[in-house]
Amino acid sequence: MKQTDFAKTLTRYLSQYLPGQRNVSTNTIKSYRDTFKQLLIFCNTELNISPEFLTLNKLKSETILTFLLWLEKSKRVSINTRNQRLAAIHSFYRYVQLENPEIMFECQKILCIPLKKREIKPIDYLDQECLKLLFEQPNTNSKKGRRDLTIMVLLYDSGARIQELIDLKVGEVRLSKPATVLLTGKGGKKRYVPIIGKTSDLLENYLKENHLLDNGKQDHPLFYNSARLSFTRPGITYILEKYLKEAKELNPEKQFPGKLKPHMVRHTKAMHLLEAGVNIIYIRDLLGHVNVSTTEHYARANSEVKRKALESAYVEVVKQDIPVWDEDKDLLNWLQEFCR
Repeated sequence: MKQTDFAKTLTRYLSQYLPGQRNVSTNTIKSYRDTFKQLLIFCNTELNISPEFLTLNKLKSETILTFLLWLEKSKRVSINTRNQRLAAIHSFYRYVQLENPEIMFECQKILCIPLKKREIKPIDYLDQECLKLLFEQPNTNSKKGRRDLTIMVLLYDSGARIQELIDLKVGEVRLSKPATVLLTGKGGKKRYVPIIGKTSDLLENYLKENHLLDNGKQDHPLFYNSARLSFTRPGITYILEKYLKEAKELNPEKQFPGKLKPHMVRHTKAMHLLEAGVNIIYIRDLLGHVNVSTTEHYARANSEVKRKALESAYVEVVKQDIPVWDEDKDLLNWLQEFCR
């Protein structure tokens, strides 16, 4: 059977263009792949077009709009997920118009489909007291407890994305001063992140206890499960949720978040740095953001930083000893009666 132009273009896009020219991460490629899996399911079930007969000419801007509506209504995806799917489609059609300039007009119509406005939710994070209580939960008399504490402390101190922590190898940890870890971020971009002395001590003890300082262990995953494979996202999430539950039970009066996902620990680090007055450019570099506008999102969300900035800039223009006006008794009585 002859391949369609859509099949050829999508195959080259996912297997050659994204990893070879764009150098995007494996997770990004998987996310884009999932978008087109859902698009194929939509065309098959809703439009009665089998994947083997789907061509670029059959995918009009109206089709993409209907697909996005189907995601929201039938699959009940969030606006964020809907926008992620559309971003993947936009990326694909930027590639398509270069490969197939004869359908450039239709490509441009698809590229003009806007992202849907969404409500910007406040950033959830742990205050410093709650973070301290969380770190007190692991049983440091057990090997597993010491490992869990090291994972949580390094995740916070480095501000790492969860995948960056999972991918961390033994050889990417430097314990001699200045202690650093080498994180590999999105697009394979690497950055050195400094870690404080207590984190370095925890890491050193962990490496010694697990015999990871031996020769030949440089490429071994820093944190691994019972099968000696790198931890997974659900594995790290389980550890965080476990100790969050324990901290809540012991300290019911504290304002802990409902859930604790790995990315919330990254948010917590960014917020604490802002509260400490660290320059936002340094925070951007630590977190590995490409654009400082991403980092500014934390500054907009941090009410404590805003309050301190306003207080420091406040100029007192109103005297405090303003006399109480109570001369017109009739007017005062009328106002009191009116408001009843």
